[in-house]
Formats: sequence, structure tokens, C-alpha cells
Amino acid sequence: MARLGLAVPICLLALLAGCGGGGGDDEQKAEQTVREFVKAVNTRDADRYCDDLITKEFREKSTFATGDKASESCKREMKAITGLHIKLVRIVSTKVDGDKATVTAVLGRSGQELKQQLKLEKDDGDWKLAGG
Repeated sequence: MARLGLAVPICLLALLAGCGGGGGDDEQKAEQTVREFVKAVNTRDADRYCDDLITKEFREKSTFATGDKASESCKREMKAITGLHIKLVRIVSTKVDGDKATVTAVLGRSGQELKQQLKLEKDDGDWKLAGG
């Protein structure tokens, strides 16, 4: 059970480590999702992160649960994260291809700046993080 408690923090770190053409409006919305992701992580806004900013598939993969249990687990684990603070230094590029997007950004963490590719998918008209 303790291993499952590490799933969301590990997936967040994997997303930050980078594991794993539309119009300007879609590009701006995808970039805004990345900004909101950074804010939600830093404020431990579990409701915003788990319900609004990640896809259902990513939530279920990161929690090893399904449906409401995945949402509950995601929120519990997000609130338990300590010591993780990230900074969006800049967005380098955004590429939109239909309902998928890749935002390349420079994120700061623990005094280091790393270029990351964040994968997003459109879900009910909103851009959501889909993993690395």
C-alpha cells in the first residue's frame, strides 16, 4: 500500500523529467494548461490538478486505480507531496496536431533549469496533461 502512495509524486517527477499544427488559440490554451499545472503543483491544489488538468487515462495510470478511486487517490497523494516546487522559466515552443499538443518548456526545480516536453490532449474542448 505504501508503494501506491508514491505513484502520483513519481509520475509528477517523470512528467517533469520528460519521460515518456493547430491554430494560435489552441497553442495559447495548451500553454495556459502548463501554467496552471505549475501553479497547482506549487499550491498543492489537488482538486484542480486531479479533476481539471490531467486526463482520465493519466490519472488512472498514475494512481493504479480507476474511476472515483483514481480521483480520490490522486487528490490524497497530491496533498501529501512535500518539498516539490517548480518554476516555469519560459515556454520554448508549442506544437498542436489535432487533439494532441506538445509544449516544450524550461522548468526550474531545486536550483536547476531543465527543458521538458509536456504532452497534452484535448478532452471535452479543454487541454489536459496526458503524461510525458
